Amino acid sequence: MNIFYDRGIYVEGSRVRFVVDPTGPIRGSVDFVLVTHGHSDHMSRHVLRHRVVATPETFVAMSLRLGGVPTRRVAAAPGSVVEVEGAQVAVLEAGHILGSVMYLVEAEGVQILFTGDFNTAGTILTDAAEPVERPDVLVMETTYGDPAYVFPNRAELYNELLDVVEKHAGNGGVAIAAYPLGKAQEVSKLLGPRAGAHPSVAKYNKAFGIPTGAGTDVVVVPNLRSAPARYFKVEVSGWYAEEHMRRRAAQEGVYGIPLSDHSDFPSLVEFVHETSPRLVYTVYGFSEKFARYLRRLGLRAYTIPGAAGLARFF
Repeated sequence: MNIFYDRGIYVEGSRVRFVVDPTGPIRGSVDFVLVTHGHSDHMSRHVLRHRVVATPETFVAMSLRLGGVPTRRVAAAPGSVVEVEGAQVAVLEAGHILGSVMYLVEAEGVQILFTGDFNTAGTILTDAAEPVERPDVLVMETTYGDPAYVFPNRAELYNELLDVVEKHAGNGGVAIAAYPLGKAQEVSKLLGPRAGAHPSVAKYNKAFGIPTGAGTDVVVVPNLRSAPARYFKVEVSGWYAEEHMRRRAAQEGVYGIPLSDHSDFPSLVEFVHETSPRLVYTVYGFSEKFARYLRRLGLRAYTIPGAAGLARFF
């Protein structure tokens, strides 16, 4: 069985071929496509022509983002198991955004866990991702796979955001920059009816049943460029776990809060230990650095090969 990355994670067996999270044209014929969640760096319009497994929430996001959904689609919620072209696909909570999932695929006697983007800390909208014991292969994202990225307790971050809003909302307004699909719903849920939203955020809130307030002194925006003039600017991003990033943002008049929908470095390491796979492939972010760290711990871990470095793993 072969695995490689080519704007998507491809798995090729003797009887099945599929791709996970393709972001460009799909290479060759595939039996099915797995989409872990609705962010644009994990899917593209090319999936619409194929048989796709995803959650109902991801199909909603797909409709909003791509203007349609695949005719051949399999909607599956976390906790379910579906059979697709001879492969057994278990759907597991990923904790990243609404509708995000991990996939445990068993095909031709091999078990592969694909995390997609995942978060082992629960949020007010999502349950935490939990490890699966001893798959043959773990294909995991490593967006924050560097020791510099250690996130504070989520409750502390929520309180910090609420305190900032309370302090500045009555003094010209507060604009909170959060990615329109994902953290924007989390922030909107946390702030409740007092927070208005930019149209690009409000459409996702509406689609997922997250109330958008009518207030104008607090507004959730997709980016800092969309913040109303003279509003106190806040941005939520895991990159602010690095102190120098927070200082730089402060110099530009932005209050950075390290609220992330990904796992931090210690959580990534813990996930690998608790999963205990025979082989780890890393993808996205600090993939090579994290793989080297795991190898120093005695684990078989490598950055996922590209199409030119096609690797046979079993």
